[in-house]
Amino acid sequence: MDGTMADTAAQPKLPIYVDLDGTLVKTDVAQELLCQAAAHPKNWVTLLKSALRGKAELKTTISETTQFDAATLPYREEVLTYLKQEKALGRQIILASATDMKIAKKVSEYIDIFSDVIASEPGKNLKGSAKLSEIQKSVSEFEYIGDSKADLPIWRDAQKVGFVNAPAVAAPLKKQIPVSLDIHDRPSTPASLLKAMRPHQWAKNALILLPLFFSHQYGDVTKIAQALLAVIIFSFCASAIYIVNDILDIEADRKHSKKKFRPFAAGELSPIKGVIAALGLLGIALTSSALYFGAIVTSLFIFYIISTTLYSTWLKHKPIMDVVVLTCLYTLRIFVGGVVISTALSPWLLNFSLFFFASLAFMKRYTEMLRVQAKGKDAARGYLVSDLAAILPMGIATGGLAVLTLTLYLNSAYVAQTYGAVQILWLIAPLMMFWIFRAWLKALRDQIDDDPVVFALKDPISRITLGITIGVVLAAKFLVIEGVFL
Repeated sequence: MDGTMADTAAQPKLPIYVDLDGTLVKTDVAQELLCQAAAHPKNWVTLLKSALRGKAELKTTISETTQFDAATLPYREEVLTYLKQEKALGRQIILASATDMKIAKKVSEYIDIFSDVIASEPGKNLKGSAKLSEIQKSVSEFEYIGDSKADLPIWRDAQKVGFVNAPAVAAPLKKQIPVSLDIHDRPSTPASLLKAMRPHQWAKNALILLPLFFSHQYGDVTKIAQALLAVIIFSFCASAIYIVNDILDIEADRKHSKKKFRPFAAGELSPIKGVIAALGLLGIALTSSALYFGAIVTSLFIFYIISTTLYSTWLKHKPIMDVVVLTCLYTLRIFVGGVVISTALSPWLLNFSLFFFASLAFMKRYTEMLRVQAKGKDAARGYLVSDLAAILPMGIATGGLAVLTLTLYLNSAYVAQTYGAVQILWLIAPLMMFWIFRAWLKALRDQIDDDPVVFALKDPISRITLGITIGVVLAAKFLVIEGVFL
């Protein structure tokens, strides 16, 4: 970012009109509130009717059907600092926004430096030339700070201008009109979109490869290609859901110590770009699935999308049900992995994944509630802090059941027929026991982030344990040991 401030002493009384969306704040408030309102089906008819009556009516409807907290917005500090300095010199600061008047007034009350507010009202969408006309009703000379092509007529009529990530067509004005601010801090859209897609979470979709690995068909190039394509499709579906969730959770994320840095919460990406990206990812994923795998596999991806959406918007607030759904979503990945390579899934593998991922889901809730407790709160997501005493044993018990299921699998006829060195394969039981109970011990000590899977990916001991486990399975498959305690 670079910025310049001209000397304003010569024009101390020139009023400053400042835009809201993209200028004073890094985001588009109307887009955020529209997404928030559209997330509830009960609002769809009302939104459609108001949209048919015009943008101003739609903005009014949105402001009346949503909750808005001006304190959480990502304000642009450079603009705020300049406005406060000029306010101290005795200049009038007026908020001039195309957003609804109700929203604009809440921002004005929170910032508390504005002497007046002009904004959209029913029948009047205050944008571009309409905003200029409204300004000219009060003054003939003014300074205007804006960010978009719609601000061009206002900049041209102003005696001083401020630019925030201004479009290229505004460049000639910099030589014609005194410039108070020239800010360039727009982040890279592709980089921000990639960040919003959370590629680090794609590692979870490696579960799709488990049926290929445990059926020992990793020498079949066709099946490897099928499994890897399924991983990519699943990752695109998951990323689309992450983007939608982040758009819907913008206000909550801004109140979180870490999530406030996510692209949408930080104002790096506008909601409309996120919606377009999410639809694009889903379109690519489902089209690819339909072309390469057919209707059955595609229906599984659609089922995942619907289930994840239901979880994110409703079920994650239902105690225990949220854990069951999370468990099933992880297990679904393994199921898809078996279907795409046309391999019958071992009931042992499904049973193990059920208990193992239930344990991780309980761990996720346990660590979240520990942080809720640390903040002095009593409840979150349908759970009470007092529920910690129940979540802990449920999580440890399901983890123990996962290890028990694994040992029963090791005694099965399938293992005896498939592996040449079953004795070596037994090493994965203590390895799994070590990892699960170590993870729970760390959770008890509040040393795990909200997501245990992310912890496993970052934790060196977890990576070493996984590597040893894979090595043990391969050794048991290709080595032959006879006559040892069998």
